[in-house]
Amino acid sequence: MLAAALACGLFASVPVTAAPADTNNGGPQAIEYADLDQKLAEAAEKAIEQYGNGKTFQLEEASKDKYLADEKNQKESWIIQAKDRSAVISVDAISGEVLTVSLSFAMDEVTEAYETHLKAAQSEAKQLNGKSETSFTQAHFFKSNNKLNQTETITFSTDDDQFLQLDAKTGKLQAYQLKYKAADVDRKITATAEKAVKSMGNSKVLPFTDIERKKYDGLNGEEVWDLKRKIEVKGDPAKYGAVEMGKDGKTFVVEATATVEVKTGKLVSVTVKPKTDNQKGKTLTEKEGIALAGPAAKKLFGVSLSDYTLKVDKDWGDYKFSSKGKESIVAKFDGYGNLLRMERKS
Repeated sequence: MLAAALACGLFASVPVTAAPADTNNGGPQAIEYADLDQKLAEAAEKAIEQYGNGKTFQLEEASKDKYLADEKNQKESWIIQAKDRSAVISVDAISGEVLTVSLSFAMDEVTEAYETHLKAAQSEAKQLNGKSETSFTQAHFFKSNNKLNQTETITFSTDDDQFLQLDAKTGKLQAYQLKYKAADVDRKITATAEKAVKSMGNSKVLPFTDIERKKYDGLNGEEVWDLKRKIEVKGDPAKYGAVEMGKDGKTFVVEATATVEVKTGKLVSVTVKPKTDNQKGKTLTEKEGIALAGPAAKKLFGVSLSDYTLKVDKDWGDYKFSSKGKESIVAKFDGYGNLLRMERKS
């Protein structure tokens, strides 16, 4: 469910249920639902009755886990679920209080109140991209009563990883990810992305193959365009490093990615895959890193790093430049001393 968003770990409001406790560390193995304490089972069933929109879910197993009750205290919980995870309910192990409810629906099961949300999602999709038909194939309800993250959402998704997420109480759009054809994107946006890729040393700027418009918590609520250029790779994918698997079994490598703000048209970040054939490993000195990041920051963001302070994360290859009252600039290098990514952060 919501493969792209979950793979990137990018937005907190997307429901992610806790895994069962590690049995190698003294945690109990999963038990049959029939063996679960009756009080906890009844709490889970009442939650399904309340939010299941009339659908019957078959709870079949449970496993003990832990959760963060507040910023300091950890408590025990039970994760109660159907084997296909179409229903996952977590409850406090002592009080039986329902902590989270996660329920999945096929489109023919989206009726009554949830059908109203579906129509709202379809309308939002039409407003965002009127030139593309968004065909939702699945719906997902999620509610969290945890003090650290109280939320109630319903998300409609497609088979090709597009989605819209609404507040289940207000119907307000919270997050989305939609695909676009290059011809349907403002030329100023693609021009900004192309210029950024070229500024990173990729003189041969080819068309972007994948373009998405998105908004989610990981972006601090900002709406952005993500433009990628992916190419299919042959042979052993391991030699290409990070690759993406297509649904048709093909393997792709991302050569370049640029992120641009929807409202302002300003560049947020750019990432390129350098040619590392015949290169030898190299650890940059701070001076060498500054010499590479400085001109790039000027070209990409119009920023001089001369009055910025630098902090280097050697484990990740990140050079973070900071200045009071200004956005930070982050430069990332690979193990060969190549500049991979430039990003501005609030």
